[in-house]
Amino acid sequence: MSCVRVLLPGIPLEVSPLCLGTVPLGAPLDQTASFALLDRFAELGGNFIDTARMYSDWIPGEKSRSERVLGDWLAARGNRDCMVVATKGMHPELSTAHIPRSSVAEIRADLEGSLRTLRVDAIDLYWLHRDDPARPVEHFVDLLNAFVREGKIRAFGFSNWAADRLREAHDYARRSGQLTLAANQPFWCLGNKQSKPPPHLGLAWLERAAHEFHVETGIAVIPYTSQAKGFFARALLPPEKQPRDFAEHEFNTPANVALAGVVGAIARARGVTPNAIVLGYLWTRAFPVVPIVGASNPAQLDDNFAAIGFRLSADEMRALEAASNSGLG
Repeated sequence: MSCVRVLLPGIPLEVSPLCLGTVPLGAPLDQTASFALLDRFAELGGNFIDTARMYSDWIPGEKSRSERVLGDWLAARGNRDCMVVATKGMHPELSTAHIPRSSVAEIRADLEGSLRTLRVDAIDLYWLHRDDPARPVEHFVDLLNAFVREGKIRAFGFSNWAADRLREAHDYARRSGQLTLAANQPFWCLGNKQSKPPPHLGLAWLERAAHEFHVETGIAVIPYTSQAKGFFARALLPPEKQPRDFAEHEFNTPANVALAGVVGAIARARGVTPNAIVLGYLWTRAFPVVPIVGASNPAQLDDNFAAIGFRLSADEMRALEAASNSGLG
């Protein structure tokens, strides 16, 4: 199966309009199930895969398991040249999450570790997983450009950076004649404004100033948690079919339950699944958006790819935005 492609600056291959997130690879999915998921993603036309140096490190045992499983799959399938591989470094140690790891030595060690674990010559898109506002943006832009010149990465982006820092980094890169960020990876989805506070430090969502930055620059957004962790599909199920722990879902708030009603009404009127509305909310923008989707089985990927190309009308977007903002100051 083929699908439309999106161009990201500095990356030789155009990317699929959905990016596969790899948190489950290796744990809880074993190697066989992980390979089956990756195989189906490729069969559907997916070629953009996002991982991170620290994925799976919260599980005792092997570190960087997600990167290792992805590297095993690329080697087994012999398809490295067909895939756009993204990974992230500069995440704090989980035991000391309040202490940044942002020195040149720490960032370089993460990158070179990822190259070894993935068994690739270069990372197509390298993200800094967090920001350290105590350091000037020049520190990061200069270092990432050095990695490009060394041939270790092809392009770079920032994850969980605030709008003012994104703009500072972009402006500095332009002034200094260097490459700027190819994309931004924030926490962004329908319902994130009204979700419960995230349990992790250092997350940044696509607030209004960041949205304006992307409208002005045309730089792509590649959001994580793009499907609100399945909240809207579950919220529209009959109560007896909802998971037992659904009340604990981080998006399960009164405002988002009301928003789910709007999602359901639009989905019924358009004859699509709630997931198509959730993804369409991101795709209906004036700048490129490539949602990172999570899946634990191939059937979930089929549902995601069935939504490709779906766009919302201006009236539908206004209805969703009004519900999203209900009760906010």
